[in-house]
Amino acid sequence: MQSKDDIPFHHYSETHKYVNIKDGHPALSINPNFPFIITQFDLMTNRAQAQVPHRHDYYEIIFLEEGAGQHIIDYESYKIKTPSFYFLSKGQIHFWELDKGLAGKVLLFPREFLIPLATTFNHEGDLAIFNSLSKAPCVEIDKVNFSKINVLLKEINEEYMRKSDCSLTMLRAYTHILLVNLFRIHAKEQNEDILDTTNVMVRNFRQLVSENYLTIRSVKEYADLIGISTTHLRDTVKKITGYSPGQLIRQEIIFEAKRRLANTELTTAEIGYTLNFEDTSYFSRFFKREVGKSPSQYREEIRKKYQIKI
Repeated sequence: MQSKDDIPFHHYSETHKYVNIKDGHPALSINPNFPFIITQFDLMTNRAQAQVPHRHDYYEIIFLEEGAGQHIIDYESYKIKTPSFYFLSKGQIHFWELDKGLAGKVLLFPREFLIPLATTFNHEGDLAIFNSLSKAPCVEIDKVNFSKINVLLKEINEEYMRKSDCSLTMLRAYTHILLVNLFRIHAKEQNEDILDTTNVMVRNFRQLVSENYLTIRSVKEYADLIGISTTHLRDTVKKITGYSPGQLIRQEIIFEAKRRLANTELTTAEIGYTLNFEDTSYFSRFFKREVGKSPSQYREEIRKKYQIKI
């Protein structure tokens, strides 16, 4: 059972409840048992543009065609740009501070859509791509790519609207093509060669860190998991990301610490303990060194800034 200290979750199974009603009927028919939804902001209630911190138990691809204001993701504020894509991983905290309402399309799906429980194909690469994109503020779409992306979204929507004849295999294929195209656009903006094996290794490292940062803190252990030397991991990660592997590990820890400070009533010592710091006073020193302020200072400032009430 979700405790009062947890930040609110938007659940995939309840998405069908938040469709606008037009002429006494839902503007979109959503089957909560089908592991994929494509919709538009104007078809959904204001919950889709929530201006209070929340997180989802599913993944989300947002294509913004109109809108103005700020998109806050994990308490980092990003100016809304259009047209552009935003990517939210399961559990990420986000909300909007809007000067102008949003227009555009949204794709929602649980983890098992990208990675089916029973399949002969390996879809882990799609999740790695998604997680890489979810760390970008946004992926802007220029005129050259706009028509190509719109065609893909149209094909996804047409397949989804086939209802009983709709094919999950087709939707996965289209979504895979969409993700790869968007990742290529993002990589080009970053001047990265996505086919470079070093980039693949770095994405694997970041994926491992996001899944294991609570229990694995050693760069050597990650290098062993990947099957490379510690020196090679350090040099390559630094070259590709601009950060050392240790910095990226610490960033994951700090992100989770910030979430818990902002959204729970746990003491600093309790948060340190839940993050596997045996010496909770060291956690406070660690946090201040990384963030530039103490945990209690950060909690006070972030709650005041975003009017978070526990």
